[in-house]
Amino acid sequence: MDVSIQTASREHLTGIHELVLQWGYQASEHETLEWLDALNNSANNQLFVALSGDLVVGWAAVEKRITLGTGHIAEITGLVVRAGFRRSGVGKVLVSAAEQWSRALELPRVVVRSNVTRAEAHQFYPSMGFELTKTTNVYEKDLSNPADATSPSA
Repeated sequence: MDVSIQTASREHLTGIHELVLQWGYQASEHETLEWLDALNNSANNQLFVALSGDLVVGWAAVEKRITLGTGHIAEITGLVVRAGFRRSGVGKVLVSAAEQWSRALELPRVVVRSNVTRAEAHQFYPSMGFELTKTTNVYEKDLSNPADATSPSA
């Protein structure tokens, strides 16, 4: 399959948004545009698109992160390939683009987290040389409703 990798731009918005929905997330195209602009304006983020002709067939987001436990690393924060194009090498070229970006920033390693429900990803990442190093639970708190705000007990 002939696929080219480019840095994502606003001209790719419709295809990126379609893949956000295929990835299983609910977002409006307007929200996707806001997030795309924020990623493109950040020195610590890069969004790559895989194109087959003019069709966006995949994208990968990678972020330069720092924590007190790991120092600087790269993290692939999202990777999705369009249905009908999976298992054709698109994911591999997107991961390679993320790795090249990370190497250019002299980051020592790339981390990726994958939901336990994404069985194909748990085969894909080890095939790309990633090693499972831990499992984790993710806790989330919605801060959009002030009535749900809690304050620490005194």
